[in-house]
Amino acid sequence: MRNLNTIFLALTLLVFAPDMIFAQQTGTIEGEITEAGTGEPLYGANAIIIGTSKGAAADINGRFTIRNVEPGTHMIKVSYLGYRTIEQEVEATAGETIEVSFILEWAGVEGQEVNISAQAQGQIRAINEQLASNTISNIVSSDRIREFPDVNAAESVGRLPGVSIQRSGGEARKVSIRGLSPKYNTVTINGVRVPSIDNDRSVDLSLISSSMLDGIEVKKANTPDMDADALGGSIDLKLREAPEDFTFNIAGQGGYNQLQDYFGNYKFDASLSNRFIDDKLGLILGANADEYNRSADKFSAGYRASRDSETNERFTIPSTVQLNEENVTRGRIGGSAFIDYKIPEGKITANAIYSESYNEGVYRTNDMNLGNNRHYYQVDIREGTNSIFTGALGFEREFADLFTFNASVSRTNSQSKNPEDLSWQFAQESSAFSNNTFTGDNVPSDIIEAATVDSSTALAEYNVYATDREENTTSTEFNFEVPFDLDNGVKGFLKAGGKFKWLDRYNDQTQAGRQGLQYPGTRSDMKCVSDNLPEGWNLDEILASQSSENLPIYEVMLNYERDDFLDGDYDLGFVTDEQLLREITSAAIGCGFPLHRENSIGSIGDDYDGIERYQAGYVMAEFTLGGKVKIIPGVRYEADYSRYNGIRFIEVVAGNQQGPPSDLTELQTIRENQFWLPMIHLQYDPFDWLKIRLARTETITRPDYRQYAPITRMNSQRNSYQAANSELRPAHSTNYDLSVALYENRLGFFTVSGFYKNIDDLIIWNEFSLSPDLLALDIDLPGEPNIPTTWYDNETINWGGYNINNPYETEYVGVEFDWQTNLWYLPSFLKGLVLNLNYTLIHSETTYQSFVFEDSDSVRTSRPLTYWKQPVDSLRTARMPDQPRHIANVTVGYDYKGFSARVSGIYQSDITTGINTTNPVLDSFTGDYFRIDVSARQKLIEGLEVFLNLNNLNSRPDRSYQSAPNATNRPTYIEYYGFTTDLGIRYSF
Repeated sequence: MRNLNTIFLALTLLVFAPDMIFAQQTGTIEGEITEAGTGEPLYGANAIIIGTSKGAAADINGRFTIRNVEPGTHMIKVSYLGYRTIEQEVEATAGETIEVSFILEWAGVEGQEVNISAQAQGQIRAINEQLASNTISNIVSSDRIREFPDVNAAESVGRLPGVSIQRSGGEARKVSIRGLSPKYNTVTINGVRVPSIDNDRSVDLSLISSSMLDGIEVKKANTPDMDADALGGSIDLKLREAPEDFTFNIAGQGGYNQLQDYFGNYKFDASLSNRFIDDKLGLILGANADEYNRSADKFSAGYRASRDSETNERFTIPSTVQLNEENVTRGRIGGSAFIDYKIPEGKITANAIYSESYNEGVYRTNDMNLGNNRHYYQVDIREGTNSIFTGALGFEREFADLFTFNASVSRTNSQSKNPEDLSWQFAQESSAFSNNTFTGDNVPSDIIEAATVDSSTALAEYNVYATDREENTTSTEFNFEVPFDLDNGVKGFLKAGGKFKWLDRYNDQTQAGRQGLQYPGTRSDMKCVSDNLPEGWNLDEILASQSSENLPIYEVMLNYERDDFLDGDYDLGFVTDEQLLREITSAAIGCGFPLHRENSIGSIGDDYDGIERYQAGYVMAEFTLGGKVKIIPGVRYEADYSRYNGIRFIEVVAGNQQGPPSDLTELQTIRENQFWLPMIHLQYDPFDWLKIRLARTETITRPDYRQYAPITRMNSQRNSYQAANSELRPAHSTNYDLSVALYENRLGFFTVSGFYKNIDDLIIWNEFSLSPDLLALDIDLPGEPNIPTTWYDNETINWGGYNINNPYETEYVGVEFDWQTNLWYLPSFLKGLVLNLNYTLIHSETTYQSFVFEDSDSVRTSRPLTYWKQPVDSLRTARMPDQPRHIANVTVGYDYKGFSARVSGIYQSDITTGINTTNPVLDSFTGDYFRIDVSARQKLIEGLEVFLNLNNLNSRPDRSYQSAPNATNRPTYIEYYGFTTDLGIRYSF
């Protein structure tokens, strides 16, 4: 608080500093800049008094203010990229505010009339908003969102430069900025942070329908008035204010999923808006609902590491294969509201957005485990909901041209709830493989060929799981802005503010079930189940005919086959009837089991709760020199306090059942951190067609919630562990950005942006064997894992790990190219072409630290000589996790009269999804990815149109590999989800 008080004291002095008081006996010119025809505000349009350096840019509502104008007649020039520049005479009066308005018309070349197409209009708006931003950013304009509304916000963001998408079932869920993990981004709605539904800090943008939005801005270089935990960047989703006239829009569509040959996809959205009380009160409401089949076929494989005894060469051997069919339906319902009320010299706003998604799916798995010589068949039924809510109340007002003040209070909530997920597993205990001796020459398909099909495969276990995760955050912030316009041609503002945030979060998981049903001693249990089954079941006869005491899988099998499973490359295997399995579970509950084990590992092993408290303050300024140079220096202070509760325990398995854990200890971790983050931005506009931006900023990224929570566990064999690190700190990055943008009527808008990040304390996973030798040598562990020495005082824990702050710096460097143009100058119908092309090249280098045990003869005892294992600090260099090397997006649009179409190609090279700190052959990567999407629409009559979307037209699957990028003989993951088609109709007035 002392630091904040210092900042606020400095702010008070700035507000009342003599140089900040505007010159006496001057006037003010206020105005509005709109587009001819549509009346839409032109955000970023420039208004300048000719012959002076005085001017201003229009805000998101098209409004601008020029202060300290000398009395007399002045000529105002208004310009906006891609539109005709106009000049208008204005008479300024001392002590008064003059209201003016400007209406701009589209023009390709001065003196030549050109009609702007719909997609070109959206492109031009995005370019102008990008140029008007006070930092390096990219924009998805409201026109682009309305022209071809994507199914969710992630799809809309995914076409911007340097942005890549993470998908599930073919649907975009999260986005990476410049190749950095989604958890390194901040996501806001009208400036309010969107909470995470997961255990990390990433935001699932699939929860937000693009129809709710009026624009999206991705900022890639922070300014001091932005939250600092944006190592990757910041995504701001914008809700629009109500226009002057009543508007109403409604759209509906149906769709098709190729993989399941399913025609039931649908989506509806609607919005209406109006203004009341002499246009002072504005209201805009929106609602949406959709449901899609998001089924997928999946292949996954696991490997174990080995080493050639002669050459010492490392390699991998296939050890497991899983074949998965997921028949999944996902739906979404949501609504939004935005209210604004104009008061003298300001306004009051209130907004709220709620979105809930539901997931219903049957997941079938054919699991072949070569390591334990077992073959499993599993079926899961999962039903759950995820939801987010954000609400905010804001106030802003200008006080007599002296300063502007705004403040807001917000409340957000996220919930992830799966009240009853069901799981059944059937096991083949012996002779599961005709051959279980594999070498490095084998591939995963060899495991499938060696797997046997045995009639003894029987029900082994069933479980009921529940998850309840919730986060609540309350925030309040305020900002002062003091404008100045000095006689020497220097103008700008000083700005300062503060923010407080209170976050509460918990994760509660429960498990109940029965294991070991394939082992002797369970006949009485199965007899009870038989007595509670509905009529028609012959379980008594089935059990009587069995020499064993279990339920064979063939008694609950479906006659179900698919020739196209995983593109026809594999056979799914046995498929069970989930309805019959539900009846078995209901009967078992009637018998008194499964027992709800409140203290079992499955019920408490991942539970945590905690709080986080933040306070932040900043001071910054903007100096514009001669209309061509802009400097934005400033500093941000952030402090955080967190307190999380978890447990430490050793797993216990007794009689093939999970038992209450031993050595159970409740833990609490408290952390406090603070950062001073200086920043500076420089913008230079030597010509009207050239803009250069430079930035040096500092940002941080906080540990995931699950990394903060002190959960530490050892397995029942006491040979592996996972631990929390009580000393984990936020990572800190120093960032350098350079962006050069140029515009020419025929060339269009071309941007080159370079970036460099130097990251300290990057949070990485660290593998560390624990041994009695550590106690003897008194070796310091990296960090403070919550591991008692009694766990390894007389035995070695061969495998384990925890997250640490990497003691070595990470370097992250890249360059972006972006070209946007419309070919208005081509003859006839070709002038409707619109192009958007961007490409990003990224390189990162991180030194990873781990600790391994190697043979050593440095210590000798009496003869005969003995050797012992000595811990060795091991280092290796590799890419950052979640980082691709190449990202490219190509969009070709075309408009002709009432017809509009867009073809998009998205390319992303391999991504490092996992780094093994001790063994590079166990690194994991995604494969290269390229997909094609097509959208088209046709206007029928005024306000009515039909549209068609073809997504993943080339049916591109997701692929991942072990050991090396695109190592086709070492696949770890393949997902087929096919293409989808949407056909719909939209009406607006």
